[in-house]
Amino acid sequence: MATTIQVTFDCADPGALARFWAEALGYVVQPPPPPYSSWEEALDAWGVPEEARNSRSAVVDPEGNEFCVD
Repeated sequence: MATTIQVTFDCADPGALARFWAEALGYVVQPPPPPYSSWEEALDAWGVPEEARNSRSAVVDPEGNEFCVD
């Protein structure tokens, strides 16, 4: 039986770390949820202040597969 895992890193620059892991794994930085066409648009709509906009990030498999450990 496969187990889905999520790994969290504490860092000073989540955006840069996400871009690193996306490149290293062949993943992409997680796109914003519909109906937003960019993270800036989403964060503006949600009222997230500028100083908090690089407080988290994520990468996902571009084909939608989850990373599983057997």
